[in-house]
Amino acid sequence: MEFQHIAGVGRRAWRWSRTSGTQPRLLHAAKAAGAAALAWVIARHVPGVASDYPYYAPLGAIVAMQTTVYAGLRNGIQTLVGILLGIAVAGFTMLVGDPGILAVALAVGIGVLVGGFRVLGEGSTWVSTAALFVLLVGGANAEGYSFGYLVQMGIGVVVGLLVNFLVFPPLHFWDAERRIDEVNAVLAAHLEGLADVLESGKRDEDAWNRQQDKLDRAIADVRARVSVAHESRKINPRGALRGSRARLQQDGARFRALERVAWYTTDLTELVARSGPVSSNLGRPDPAFTEPLAAAIRQLACVIRGDCPEDEGDEAIERLEHALDASRENPSHVAVTASALVALRGIVESERRATDNLDTRTGPSAFHRPRG
Repeated sequence: MEFQHIAGVGRRAWRWSRTSGTQPRLLHAAKAAGAAALAWVIARHVPGVASDYPYYAPLGAIVAMQTTVYAGLRNGIQTLVGILLGIAVAGFTMLVGDPGILAVALAVGIGVLVGGFRVLGEGSTWVSTAALFVLLVGGANAEGYSFGYLVQMGIGVVVGLLVNFLVFPPLHFWDAERRIDEVNAVLAAHLEGLADVLESGKRDEDAWNRQQDKLDRAIADVRARVSVAHESRKINPRGALRGSRARLQQDGARFRALERVAWYTTDLTELVARSGPVSSNLGRPDPAFTEPLAAAIRQLACVIRGDCPEDEGDEAIERLEHALDASRENPSHVAVTASALVALRGIVESERRATDNLDTRTGPSAFHRPRG
């Protein structure tokens, strides 16, 4: 019993470390520390004037130790290009004379101006930094310092890239998938809140604004994480493993479906809670529509969360359609309900499209249940 208890605690700790992102952070920190130490050892044995500046090699390793191998390569190249441009800027400002107020101002001003080109990316901030280092630290030995600075940074970048490439090169599928599941919970809660508003006829404009902002931020965050997952497969030996491409396609399909569901949910919110029925009671659905409409919204929230099969969502929408077909009420009531049906059907079809194309769902059921 004691062993089982310890094993259970260990499993829970393992799951927590994975879902919280602790595992990849610890691995990244260990790799960065190892790369910096290795770069320092190598830098101290570099011949020539570059051996006087070994402390730049660990800095270069840190620059290249990014969350993906591709990002490390991009940052490393951009940084070295920025440093090279900074050295050129320093050489130009030295024509003014000895380092002083005017030379420093010119170095920073020109460096910031040159670094403003978007193509430099992460290297933009290094232009003015390198110019100041060469101007103020290099001083009379500016040429030797510039050479040593560039060489040692290059050594560090190469070491960092090799460590990141060879030692468990990161793939960020899990992070993207976990965040997609979390956003599905946000969407489901949003729809359930919409059903509550529809039934009660009461709304809170500030609350809806906060909820919409939360949803917008969550979608933007997922977009960034899926982008990182795609990037993590580039020039990554683990990216060639069986199943990684299919998994990436599934994540992309889930996110695209998630975006469509979020769009239809926003449209439904505007229709029902902001500019439609609850906002002013103009064109409010007949009570005969309110119950099946709220029920359909709740059922779709359950589907998005992954707790209910898609067929139940179809059935709820069909009940709403029957209520609409049987109605002979005010045309404005019918128009609001018909428009809501379009949004509801869009949510279901977005879910189904991802499922049919790549055997995946937008909700957690993608990982816990087979296709039904």
